[in-house]
Amino acid sequence: MLKRTALASALAATLFAAGAHAQSTVGDIYGSADTAQTIQIQNLDTGATRTMTVGEDGRYRAASLPIGNYRVNVQQDGQTVSSREINVVAGQSAQVNFAAPGGDHGGAYALDTVTVSANALATIDVTSVQSRTSFTADQLNKLPVPRNVVDVAALTPGTVKGDSAFDNLPSFGGASVAENSYYVNGFNVTNLYNNLSFSEVPFQAIQQLDVQTGGYGAQYGFSTGGVTSVITRRGTNEWKGGGSWVYTPAWGREQAPTTHTKDGTLYRTYQKDSDNQNVYSAWLGGALVKDKLFFYGIFQSDRQTQTTYPIATSSAAAKRNTKSNPFYLIKMDWNIDDSNILEWTSMNNTKHTTNRYFGSSIDEEGKPSADDYLGRRNVKTGGSTNIFKYTGYLTDDITLSAQWGKLKSKNSSEYTSADGSVTRYDGNIDSPNSGCPYVIDRRSSTLAGTTSPLRSCYLDSNIDRFDGEDQRTAYRVDLDWKLGDHSLSGGYSREKWTSEAGKSYAGGVLYYYRTNSHAEDYVTQYNYRTGGSVAVDQKSWYLQDNWQVTDNVLAYIGVRNDSFSNKNGAGENFVRQGNIWQPRLGFSWDVFGDSATKIYGTAGRYSLPIAANVALRAATASYYTLQNYSYSSIDPSTGVPDLGDPLGERIIVNGENGITPNPRSVASKGLKPYSQDEYILGFQHRIQSDNEFLNDWVVGAKATYRRLNNAIDDTCDWRPFYEYGKSIGLDMDANGDRFTAPPTTPGCFIYNPGSKVTVDVDLDGSGKLHNVTIPGSTFGAKAKRTYQAVTLSAEKATDSLYVNASYTWSKNRGNTEGLVNSDNGQDDTGTTSAFDYPELTVGANGYLPNDRRHSFKVYGGYTITPEWSVGVNGLLESGRPTSCFGGGDGTIAGIPSYNSEFFYCEGKISGRGRAKRLPWTWTLSPNVVYTPAHAKGLTMQLDLINAFNNAKPTSITEIAENGDDQAYYTSTYRVPKYFQTPRYVRLMVQYDFTL
Repeated sequence: MLKRTALASALAATLFAAGAHAQSTVGDIYGSADTAQTIQIQNLDTGATRTMTVGEDGRYRAASLPIGNYRVNVQQDGQTVSSREINVVAGQSAQVNFAAPGGDHGGAYALDTVTVSANALATIDVTSVQSRTSFTADQLNKLPVPRNVVDVAALTPGTVKGDSAFDNLPSFGGASVAENSYYVNGFNVTNLYNNLSFSEVPFQAIQQLDVQTGGYGAQYGFSTGGVTSVITRRGTNEWKGGGSWVYTPAWGREQAPTTHTKDGTLYRTYQKDSDNQNVYSAWLGGALVKDKLFFYGIFQSDRQTQTTYPIATSSAAAKRNTKSNPFYLIKMDWNIDDSNILEWTSMNNTKHTTNRYFGSSIDEEGKPSADDYLGRRNVKTGGSTNIFKYTGYLTDDITLSAQWGKLKSKNSSEYTSADGSVTRYDGNIDSPNSGCPYVIDRRSSTLAGTTSPLRSCYLDSNIDRFDGEDQRTAYRVDLDWKLGDHSLSGGYSREKWTSEAGKSYAGGVLYYYRTNSHAEDYVTQYNYRTGGSVAVDQKSWYLQDNWQVTDNVLAYIGVRNDSFSNKNGAGENFVRQGNIWQPRLGFSWDVFGDSATKIYGTAGRYSLPIAANVALRAATASYYTLQNYSYSSIDPSTGVPDLGDPLGERIIVNGENGITPNPRSVASKGLKPYSQDEYILGFQHRIQSDNEFLNDWVVGAKATYRRLNNAIDDTCDWRPFYEYGKSIGLDMDANGDRFTAPPTTPGCFIYNPGSKVTVDVDLDGSGKLHNVTIPGSTFGAKAKRTYQAVTLSAEKATDSLYVNASYTWSKNRGNTEGLVNSDNGQDDTGTTSAFDYPELTVGANGYLPNDRRHSFKVYGGYTITPEWSVGVNGLLESGRPTSCFGGGDGTIAGIPSYNSEFFYCEGKISGRGRAKRLPWTWTLSPNVVYTPAHAKGLTMQLDLINAFNNAKPTSITEIAENGDDQAYYTSTYRVPKYFQTPRYVRLMVQYDFTL
């Protein structure tokens, strides 16, 4: 009998799981037994039982098992002769052997990776190829990290937090933060509008959180970054419930450092800001009908109150936020019989945020004065999700699953002024919303402090469509078939995404005050409005085989095929991409046949669809114009100028003139998919030693290489089309010029940067479409991005100690970050400014914003006594590369409306990432957990996040030159914009009970 190690206190293990496991909601149990025996698999939580015969080769496998605690019984002549208990974790194959391979009976035994604790995780899974980190509910509760999926995902090797402009979403393996997929109970809950949000569940409802950072199988698509899967709790035969209170007090929070401009002027102070949060949760689950029908429900109330103050030179108001997030989740499971299971998950994560705005006056308690109340903004986000899933064990070797789900997510806002009047934007671009306009004051006198910033009544810069809503409707069917040494699986899925979306400047316009080079003040009036109903249709299928080539070698072979269709606001297709082939290969070698040493590798291609938001500005009618004016006076309460004569011509930015472009003119024909290739080679070994400290450490090394094959972005350079039209004798100046396309022609074209552009386009405004092909080099450089990394890891778990540590060395280079752009905080997913003009690509190749050369991570815990335990989470990471952006008012190439987008400073090419890197950052977050013996079920926990209050900058202003804004950016270049999260205290009290 081989030694079996119980990992009862394991916090989290880096796992490399195999098998089909569609969307990682289920796991497998497999092993060997005598051919004359029968295997019975019993779910100890629900009583469900499966019985199977041992194959002629002495092997058995129970596939697609819901996660939970199981007893594996060996039966002979109707009697149980041996049994083992094991925990099934999603995405894993747990091995339990009752005979030596080949069928020779050698007494019941289990390999080292088998565990007997309900919370244990296998350390080395030799039957798999995927790179995965999993966390159980108990582990999540005790981690000293912010209580959300994003911060937990950041614990995994090779993962860094993205720019704060995107809420610090995770960047996996050098990909942008908009290239990830998020699942709940196997259903994709990623917001496909811009890929920058997802539907979250109450933290206490999570049974298992699974993070895949690479090498994932063909059943996964729509991701070139990472895949995060949540499996929710479910009811069992035993009724259990509980409640918790998580309190993050304002008095326990430190504030970010005060910042000053380079001339010493106060830029921003956070010292008056405050943030107080209470999260209350209550849950109950059990059997409505024993062994048959199960219920689990949780309600969470998350209430947060924040007060923030603006940048010192801004005319914006102070803001007091109240967030009310009444989350709920219901999970029902019906074991129709031992071969058929039906599940229903229903949740609602609607978030209500109220921003109350005040002037600069403060009352005696340090709060914004009620006498200076300006109005409020009501925002509604999130919504309902319903998921139905059927699982049928057709035979011992064939499993069928089918899933249907629907997600709805609001993105709606409205403003109510102090006098009670309500401002809404209905998404109609021809009907701008009323109300106070957005105002920016960067006149020289204001920056010098000789005049006060303009006062305005606007509450926020933008307003979203009042009734904005996103919807995803999807179904999928998966089939798993065990055929000899092959575990075959395949599936088909169909999804439809719709977005009712739109955005406008507050009050419909932006007034931007500046001083020109002749010391004359002027104002620029910006109009920006989008709105419409856009859609994406997706079809996918996959096939894969986990082939046990020998007892020690597993080969993985898979292929995925995706097809996408994007529709504009008129319901017309403007992009169709079909037969996007994505091969996936992998292997796992159990070197000595004892599951103690493993070598593995993967190679695969991964692809992304075009986000829905691309249709809103690129293929649907929208406005984005600007016009300079002189002015005679300014309204002292609203900041609205009394406009004088226009200064120069009105500029239409990116061709957004309010006309829906012809769908044949929007995207290049033969558009290649956004795709990336990935290669991983890794090693894991369990140390066996007589030395107690060295024994049972699992050490590993992994090399990763990722290369972007093709990106999809847009170019707004009309000059090549202008020259082509001139060459064939057209009058190209009748309805445009070399920078401006005719009104009926898109201002930008979707293409693969570096590849030719072929479109049917109206060149001269005559209405006649010309088929035009322009070489890709004309529009600038090919999109490039690579990621190279080496990760070293070590973990150990005993009855009282757990440690998980990793070090990652990596390089992330290229001329594109991906779907979004941290350089300027641009969240126009898939249509960034990076390739708008070829001049913008000069000097753009270098170290990207998500490059962190060195990253050390460690987390773990120690049980001091049965009542007391402590934990820690530490991070040490090198700083982010920075750049110098300039180009003034676009005079480098005469490009209108492009200010400071170029890698050009002080009269020369500056180059991406060549400015000084930001400093190293480190945080150490300890906690203590008390579970008193005299109060069974009670747990009290105190977390101290960023205990030493380290406050290094994580993002700075990288613009050094900007035409008429030069005075402002001269004083703010390299001034910090965001810092590490300051220290805060978090208290949790939880009570669990069993009825």
